[in-house]
Amino acid sequence: MLREPDFGPEAGRIYGEALDALDREGVRYMFGGALAMNAYTGLWRDTKDLDVFVPAEAVTRVLEVLEGAGFETEISEPHWLAKAWKGELFVDVIHANDSGTVVVGESWLENAKEISALGRRVLVIPAEEMLLSKIFVASRDRYDMSDVLHLIFTARGNLDWDRILAGVGEHWELLLAYLHIYRYVYPSHTHYLPRWLLEVLDKRYEAEIEAAPGGPLRFRGTLLDAPSFRVDVEAWGLPDEHEAIKEARRSEARRSEARCSDEGVGGV
Repeated sequence: MLREPDFGPEAGRIYGEALDALDREGVRYMFGGALAMNAYTGLWRDTKDLDVFVPAEAVTRVLEVLEGAGFETEISEPHWLAKAWKGELFVDVIHANDSGTVVVGESWLENAKEISALGRRVLVIPAEEMLLSKIFVASRDRYDMSDVLHLIFTARGNLDWDRILAGVGEHWELLLAYLHIYRYVYPSHTHYLPRWLLEVLDKRYEAEIEAAPGGPLRFRGTLLDAPSFRVDVEAWGLPDEHEAIKEARRSEARRSEARCSDEGVGGV
């Protein structure tokens, strides 16, 4: 049985102030990070920050509300992350993953799970979108492979695999890699993986092998670990797809901000 995480009195008070401010203003948000992992797996890891997920168009409003509640704020990485803090305690305001490949949308709110946390009823991001975000966390300093596998195992495979397949899009090979790692780690529980999904992905893989090479030069190593694959870009001349996605999302944010400014409302 899952237990409600205990942040401690000081963190609980400060985080509670943030949530109460957002709730008073009718801002819809979800938790990710340690709280979401606890909600789906029962695992808990101590954390000094709170991950709040919202669509990109809600970021400015969230920061305004938290500033009104006495938090300092900044937009740290325009393509995915803003921050609010009091003292040493942070609220990360997230609207995409670091690689920019998984973007928070209204559908996340529609499929979110309600839990008890900090003495309140709150939402956590859907397990499916959490899995999609975590498959891209595969760097030298942090690798969320175990989180991905634990999400599948503790759900006994009862996930919306159609939504996962649709959400992973052109990055389906990464999903296939994790499914094979799951089969290696949990050989007695491979029935948690739908056979149809493995067949679909295996057929795509075979088709890719059969296809003649062509199209523009691509390299996706920096989507997983930008520092480790920097040599490929700087020394070997391969394109930096991570930077290209970041710039595209920055441009999108600037256009959204300009539209909002013309309409007389706050932008991202």
